[in-house]
Amino acid sequence: MSSIQRYHVGPRLCETVVHNNTVYLAGQIAEDLDKDALGQTVEVLACIDRLLAEVGSDKTKILQVTIFIADMADFDAMNLAWSEWVPQGHTPARATVQAQLADARYKVEMTAIAAL
Repeated sequence: MSSIQRYHVGPRLCETVVHNNTVYLAGQIAEDLDKDALGQTVEVLACIDRLLAEVGSDKTKILQVTIFIADMADFDAMNLAWSEWVPQGHTPARATVQAQLADARYKVEMTAIAAL
């Protein structure tokens, strides 16, 4: 039986789960909610980098990302940050959906699945 490792475990979720050489990241949001969509996206992507590095993975190994965006008017700003961040030739499968996020100040939230 393979093991499951959980990182940054809280009362309702953990930030990272590793199972069968696959990394699952919980929804990541920006800490500075005064930032615009571009700024929040940059912060979220940096958080994804940090969490993947912590378990021995990186953005070139991301398999899938789901992006939740509060307002599709921010789609271009989010994509600007994304395009600067994602490594050419290593773009993952991706979906972007408009969603009512848990806090009205959240502009973007992302989940990711990556290989180790």
